[in-house]
Amino acid sequence: MTSFIDEYHKLYEKSRIWENNYWMGVPFFKLPMDAMVIQELIVKTKPDYIIETGTAFGGSALFYASICELINNGKVVTVDLNHRYKKDEIEKYKCSERIKFVHGGSTNPLVIERVKKEIDNSNNCMVILDSWHSKEHVYREMCLYNEFVPIGGYMIVEDTHAAGNPVPWKYDDEGPMGAVNTWIEENKDKWEVDYECEKHLLSFNPGGYIRRVK
Repeated sequence: MTSFIDEYHKLYEKSRIWENNYWMGVPFFKLPMDAMVIQELIVKTKPDYIIETGTAFGGSALFYASICELINNGKVVTVDLNHRYKKDEIEKYKCSERIKFVHGGSTNPLVIERVKKEIDNSNNCMVILDSWHSKEHVYREMCLYNEFVPIGGYMIVEDTHAAGNPVPWKYDDEGPMGAVNTWIEENKDKWEVDYECEKHLLSFNPGGYIRRVK
């Protein structure tokens, strides 16, 4: 079973089908199974803010905001170094009022201060890390953003499937999974991997659903 899932996983990634996923007409670079799980976590934990690094075109931010709109709770702060955010297409929807786009690098101290201002220094946040996928960068993000997550809350590290988990990785780097492994080893008394979030068997984020327990 595991071999079959891994082969389908690699085929799905190689085909780039995920680049043809849309949410309300905006490119939405998510595996549908992961989107369903994240929706469940938003409803379950009801974060006041969802901090996303790696906006791309904004489809994910719009997805999170639409769930927040449905449950009448939460806002989205999304950070990206590039200007690809489809502002006009996104602002057609009422839930877009819940989104704040912050332009800049996710580990830039000035950006961190801006994020703190946007979330009013809240520590009731869900953090979703989906920007540059090197081990060093992701680990740095985890160090910077984990403080905003409460006990029982989640820090989701996207694309841990890279670097051979099982998807091939074109860089000589352990990728997001390497960052997660280091983080859990250093913080195993405070954080744990929630493997229940992989219940659909196929996930782009294996081992990447991290829950604060202390």
